[in-house]
Amino acid sequence: MSDLPIPLTVEEFTPDWMTAALRSKGVLDDERVVAVEASPMGEDFGFLGSLSRLALTYDRPREGAPATLIAKFAAQAEFNRDFARQYGIYVTEARFFQDLQPSLTAMPTVQAFYTGYDSAVGDGVTILEDLQGRFRVGDQMASPSPAEAEQVVTQSAGFHATWWGKADSDELAWIPRTDGPVWQMAPATLQGFWPVYQQNFGHVLTPDLISAVERTWANMDWVFKRFATPPVTVIHGDYRLDNMFFPEREGDPITVIDFQLMARARGPYDVAYFTSQSLDVAQRRATEQDLVRRYHDTLLSAGVRDYSFDDCFEDYRLAILWCAVFPIGMGGGLAGDSERHLELATEVSRRCFTAITDLDAVSTLPG
Repeated sequence: MSDLPIPLTVEEFTPDWMTAALRSKGVLDDERVVAVEASPMGEDFGFLGSLSRLALTYDRPREGAPATLIAKFAAQAEFNRDFARQYGIYVTEARFFQDLQPSLTAMPTVQAFYTGYDSAVGDGVTILEDLQGRFRVGDQMASPSPAEAEQVVTQSAGFHATWWGKADSDELAWIPRTDGPVWQMAPATLQGFWPVYQQNFGHVLTPDLISAVERTWANMDWVFKRFATPPVTVIHGDYRLDNMFFPEREGDPITVIDFQLMARARGPYDVAYFTSQSLDVAQRRATEQDLVRRYHDTLLSAGVRDYSFDDCFEDYRLAILWCAVFPIGMGGGLAGDSERHLELATEVSRRCFTAITDLDAVSTLPG
């Protein structure tokens, strides 16, 4: 829950609010924030939330008090904000930082200086460390190097191994399951996006792809139950380059952000989302077998048993099919009309639908 009112606009991050937030976490004692200069980070950084960099001025110096922080809060576009509240994503991310992040060792992520949420309304806020200048921000429009792609997949396996076979514990019951009520809302939502997507991006579709998408809608309950059938773990849910910060030295850990779409499901979902949305078609074709093998080998090294590579790759193929929801959501209404978002929706559509065709992913559906 939240000890403070949850800001819905950048103007609500006042000096008094920031002082109270930082004091509640022991960052400040009797020092005060006397000025907050907010710089919106632009709509290019996300679809379902707002981001602003907050430059803080204190009444007196305090060692360790941050000069800048990143505020993550509700989307300003009403449609996107209502969508996010409906799916509880602001609450999910706030609870990640409160409940999971303190004990997470398998994947570096950003430090949270304050989190708050209101489950009844669906609002949440996170105040995060500012990584500017320390890392290179990933760009989903540009494929990573082969070594970086391997590192991304390796870290995903480590993250999944942490909760492999443990995701149905009472402590994790607040994380949505793919066969639970949150995901059960998805078919109606996505079918609402579908006509708009076809109108805007019909040039990337073929009759076979249209049939594949519509067969997926018809089998959605089966897909959800399949992803929720053991072995189940905690997945990131939005595992793409835009949510990753890369270090200067290749091979060092990659810092991952944005846990709004976290869920309990089969792990290859994250791998399929990454390869089908963040790798150029040629790179995916050349490396995906090796990447999935690397993912599976890392799981085995972490102690995972009774999960064959064949089962892993079949889950990967099914997840490739389900991941079509992302370009459809972007192109059907969530992305807005910024130039970068439209370019991203077009490129992700090309990558994802090509992967569905290459892998004959529709054949993973029953019947």
